[in-house]
Amino acid sequence: MKVDPVMRRDAAYFLAGPALLCLLIAALFHLHPWPVALQAQAENFSWLITGWWLAVGVIAIALSSRISCPPAPPLSDGPGWRRVVVWGLGIGLIQGLEGVAKTATPMFGARYEALDRAAGFTWGNVGLPWSIPHYFHASVLSECFFRFGVIVIPVWLLSTLLLKGRFQGVLFWTFAALGALIEPFEQTVLIKHMTFAGMTAVDIEGSIEGILWQLIYAWTFRRFGWPAPILARFGWYLVYRVFAGYFFRPGSTMYPGPH
Repeated sequence: MKVDPVMRRDAAYFLAGPALLCLLIAALFHLHPWPVALQAQAENFSWLITGWWLAVGVIAIALSSRISCPPAPPLSDGPGWRRVVVWGLGIGLIQGLEGVAKTATPMFGARYEALDRAAGFTWGNVGLPWSIPHYFHASVLSECFFRFGVIVIPVWLLSTLLLKGRFQGVLFWTFAALGALIEPFEQTVLIKHMTFAGMTAVDIEGSIEGILWQLIYAWTFRRFGWPAPILARFGWYLVYRVFAGYFFRPGSTMYPGPH
């Protein structure tokens, strides 16, 4: 496979930007671990897990222009970067505000709190100032899996090896839809130990909404390139995980920090 300048530029931007920051954040966590609600969150800062998903990310990002996703704009393209930031970060901020509004509503908030406590949580959000590096690291690694790894690599393999470049759009949205099912399932079944039979209308609505947001992230990737879904996820985390919790009562599972 010939590596063209666009592929090299995308890989270089990712390595010099998000990947380098993730490695520095992982080093900071090893030097000064901050409290996290789940042991799995601490394990994500291991060199093995961080390095593995960054490696998947850089390979998939380099290949993303080969499956008709736009590359990151050149650094000299100010308007191009503004579009990426406004759409990516803007969608994440909207998602975060919508999530906060729902959680502040008794019908939704009480159910979310009950599920958290049933799963053994007394708190969920990392406190400032550690929450900012914590959730940036999570944004990058999550997108390396849910978007770049799940979509780009199988689409590239199938379209290149079997279909000679055809049906990339169909393949993209097929794997985007499959990937969209993973995170809501993980949150509902694996973390909160909820069976499908035990799901209420609120739970079903939350799962459907989660799938739709995952598809919107995939749309930002398809429309604006790989930086957009990272920014979207980080924007959501900034609103919902970093800052919003301080506006909830201190005993709430939304309130940041151990309690």
